[in-house]
Amino acid sequence: MDAVNGLFNNLLNLGMGVAVTVSAFFLLWGAFIYMSAAGSPHQMERGKTAMVNALFGLAIALSARTIAAMIQSALGR
Repeated sequence: MDAVNGLFNNLLNLGMGVAVTVSAFFLLWGAFIYMSAAGSPHQMERGKTAMVNALFGLAIALSARTIAAMIQSALGR
């Protein structure tokens, strides 16, 4: 059982690292689009949308980590 829990924790940590990296990339990409919009309302809206979506994605990833920890705790580890 300890091997399964160790594998689960390793996969969860790997997934969190990937999620944070992807979220940071899209946050920076949205900021770049917003900053290079040159006053175009459509481009500014695209940039804001990309940044908000990146933050929502990060929040979902962090929530998944918390939910997984609660399930693991309920199962006795």
